[in-house]
Amino acid sequence: MSSTSRSRRTRPASPPVSPASRMARAADLAGDEVRRLATRPGVRRAVRRAGEVARGTASRLPRQRDEITLLASDLAGVATTGILVDGAQAAQARRTARSLGLPRTMDSVSAWNALGALAALIQVADDGRRRAVVIDASGPRSVFSRWATAAGFAPVALDVAEPEVVGERIDAGAADLVALLYPRTVDPADLDVELAHASRAVRKGGLVCSTVQLGPERTGGLGVADLRAFMARAGEQGLATVGNLDLQDAARARAAQSEHQDRPVGLALLTFRRT
Repeated sequence: MSSTSRSRRTRPASPPVSPASRMARAADLAGDEVRRLATRPGVRRAVRRAGEVARGTASRLPRQRDEITLLASDLAGVATTGILVDGAQAAQARRTARSLGLPRTMDSVSAWNALGALAALIQVADDGRRRAVVIDASGPRSVFSRWATAAGFAPVALDVAEPEVVGERIDAGAADLVALLYPRTVDPADLDVELAHASRAVRKGGLVCSTVQLGPERTGGLGVADLRAFMARAGEQGLATVGNLDLQDAARARAAQSEHQDRPVGLALLTFRRT
């Protein structure tokens, strides 16, 4: 048979390969290559070294601070209601906080307020099992929230002094303590309204800790007489003061206000119990 008559044999056409099949095959090949490389001694040593480095780095990262065990007796003598007109008082409060193992702060005035509120929380509001519901409306970077957290509580930042917050974002009577502390400020004319809103959030027997600025009214402060009148009005609304104003501190506040009539002269920490 001649070459011209001999039929030319052709290879049968391969069936079309879908893109999905090609991707699956590529994945299988890549997996085989990865497994082959992983068995090499050099690669295994590199992986082991990487793991050791990761574990070493993790061990050097700062860990969450352990909770501090604070008893009511540890805060004996800390005023839950008082007047601050002396920088030495504030500095002493900061030293007391450090001796108790509380987180550091350079703000002695905030330390004085936070320590008094923490004493009220541990001595009065909580039952010793750290289950008290704590609302902090003091603002960002609250020293009180940091210290309450270190003591085993879980404070929630929520401004319950704003209208309609209680009832919409938190149930009335749901909190054991509400903090309205320095550096939060409020106009003297709005103190009664703010306290009324905040007190709706606390249960019967619950506490509201509030900071009030002392000084001329035009600078956003209250005089000692006005402060006592505010406390009396709160009592008429079913809010009893926990603790008393120190007479000597009150006298120093009056003297300071007489001398400095153009600026604030101090702060008052007031702790109220809802009756």
